[in-house]
Order: sequence, then C-alpha cells, then structure tokens
Amino acid sequence: MMETCLGIVKDGNFLLFIRKLRGLGEGLLTFPGGKVEENEKPEECVTRELKEEVGITPTRFSKVAEILFYHGDEEEKMHVYLVSEYVGIPTMSKEALPMWLKEPIYDEMWADDKIWLPLVLKGETICCKFYFSKDWSEFKGGECKSCKFA
Repeated sequence: MMETCLGIVKDGNFLLFIRKLRGLGEGLLTFPGGKVEENEKPEECVTRELKEEVGITPTRFSKVAEILFYHGDEEEKMHVYLVSEYVGIPTMSKEALPMWLKEPIYDEMWADDKIWLPLVLKGETICCKFYFSKDWSEFKGGECKSCKFA
C-alpha cells in the first residue's frame, strides 16, 4: 500500500493552502504533501514535503487524521498533520503556489476535503475511508469516525 502525507499549517486564523501547479490534483487548492519515501516515517515525509513545496520547516506538529483512499484496485493511506509552529517564509516552488486563507474554498478542492477537513479544523482526530474512480476523476463517497493516534 502506498503511503502519503499532508501538512496543514495553521498560523492564527489563517491556513496555508497551495494551488497545485503540477501532478495529481493540478490546479486544485490543497495542502503541501506527497509520497512517503522508502525507509521514511510519515512525520519525516511531512517535514520534507513542506520544505520542498513551500520552503518552511515545521517545528511543532501532531497527527490529526489517517485517511484510506480506494481508487480502482489501488489503496493508499494518507497521514495528515496539523502544523502549529514552523520556521521560514512560505515561497512558491515548481509544485506549489502558497496562499494564506481564513476559510477553505471547497469548490476548488478535492471532493473528500469537505467531509474530513471541517472535523480536523474543529479539533477532532479522525480516521476516514474514501472511494474514487481509478483515475481519481469521480468521487464515490466515504466516511469518517473519531480515532486516536499514539
């Protein structure tokens, strides 16, 4: 199973979104993240991806969600972290245009985000399952429940 990570950076009343400039989800509003590399822990992945995509280093973060995606015959696990402290200034990369927003613009995001993100922003820790078509173009639904992480 492929594993990925996602970092939600919160600074006061603002969230650090990115406009995805290439790859899966190109054009969408999302958060920095990517694939967990071989011999890498998910928390190392989120640190690396934040540096690569927006040029910041998280110094305090906690896991807030684990999301299983099923698309075609594929299964993927995404580890979601809420970053409360970081160093650096978010800057554009080849992958991402960073922007601070007070509220998510769900119409410009992945379809599943409107289900899980409000729960995370309310302070819940959650485990979710979502179903997409093989090419990710069609959202087929899903669910979330509360869960705890060690």
